[in-house]
Amino acid sequence: MWSLFALLLGLVVGSFLNVVIHRIPRKESIAFPPSRCPHCGHPLGPLDLVPVLSYLLLKGRCRYCARPISPRYPLVEALTGGLFLLASRFYPPGVEAFLVFAFLAFLVALSFLDLDTFELPD
Repeated sequence: MWSLFALLLGLVVGSFLNVVIHRIPRKESIAFPPSRCPHCGHPLGPLDLVPVLSYLLLKGRCRYCARPISPRYPLVEALTGGLFLLASRFYPPGVEAFLVFAFLAFLVALSFLDLDTFELPD
């Protein structure tokens, strides 16, 4: 159960990291407005935000404007989920495991921010 929890937590955290990676370089708030299509700006509903699965079910396109969505979104979610799953195999449930998860999430966000902008935020 611990590994499944870690995987699901990683997928959800990866979804949030996509917001961070997209908005930080643009100096936008990560809290408001809620998630939206990068093309048409339509707010995304709960069914559009299920990590990896929504992307696959929608065939990589926006439900509202049908324009393609970057495969980076499910990649970040799956990568974060996989890293959390891997870490759960080495760390039992506890504070230390959650600190490792936080560190891994931080590294994923910084890696993709650096990949986009070639600079890391202060």
